[in-house]
Amino acid sequence: MTAGLVIFAVTYLLIAVQRLPFVHLNRPAASLLGAVAMVVGGVLSLQDAYAAIDFDVLVFLLGLMLIVGYLEVGKFFEWAAEWVLRRARTPDRLLLGVVVGGGLLSAFFVNDTICLVVTPVLLAALGPLRVRPTPYLLALAMGANVGSVLSITGNPQNMLVGIWSGTTFGGFLTHMLPVAAGGLALTYAYLRWSFRAELGEPFRERLETVPVAVDRPLVMKGVLVFGAACVAWLAGGSLPLVAISAGALMVAVAQRDPAYAIDRVEWSLLLFFASLFVVMRGLERTGAVAWIDARGLALVQGGGTPMAARVGIPVTFLTLLWGVAVLIVMG
Repeated sequence: MTAGLVIFAVTYLLIAVQRLPFVHLNRPAASLLGAVAMVVGGVLSLQDAYAAIDFDVLVFLLGLMLIVGYLEVGKFFEWAAEWVLRRARTPDRLLLGVVVGGGLLSAFFVNDTICLVVTPVLLAALGPLRVRPTPYLLALAMGANVGSVLSITGNPQNMLVGIWSGTTFGGFLTHMLPVAAGGLALTYAYLRWSFRAELGEPFRERLETVPVAVDRPLVMKGVLVFGAACVAWLAGGSLPLVAISAGALMVAVAQRDPAYAIDRVEWSLLLFFASLFVVMRGLERTGAVAWIDARGLALVQGGGTPMAARVGIPVTFLTLLWGVAVLIVMG
């Protein structure tokens, strides 16, 4: 029990804090070391470690990443950003367009991808205007994060919730639509008020964008394949099976070297999740998960034991993921 708690604590520290002296590990590497330590330290057997990995989650992520990878290769996201920017003639409209556009794209494609791809396009358009980019970069970051709550494909946490809870793709959309819409409205209102002085001044020059060389056939295939996947999910299809089938179909029909899309798969994220599953199973063996779960769920359920046994690992796993995110932001 003690070994499992120590390994978990050290792993969590290495994941959350990246500035320790003489330690040069990124988060996937730290989680991998923790997973291996759980086995070498006798907390888990090798077979237990294999069984701890949720391949439904990894397969779902991989399938979605393949589709997104091809859309990146085809410059779909740059084209979408450029389309929004062309229609924003005032600072206020640009702010609204970035919040809503970033939110809608992130609702169906992973929010990290949207932020990474759209940021250079946004900065290139703002450069000649000689305006401070801060309001618009915040609009993109906040809009992408808020909008990503809308669907199961919006961010990895949603994927975990969707697969572990058994909720349907359509059910998730229905429940989260008011949250996402309200969150985007509040995000725009907050930024509009916070930067009201500079947003009230018109642009000194016309907002110009650099035309994007879109691979239209590839983008069309990617959009159609992803649309078909959404229809299959709405019809009740298996989340991981539909995702990996759509990813494989995209590889087959793209008629492009698959290396370009495969290179865009975040293999480090897949390693991170696989290793964390093992670390969490080791923590479970110590009894700590049951203890945390019983007390946490008692606050909202009056201590319902059957429910605690069923959702303890997902609740604790997600809580720890969000804890890591907070520490990363603060650090």
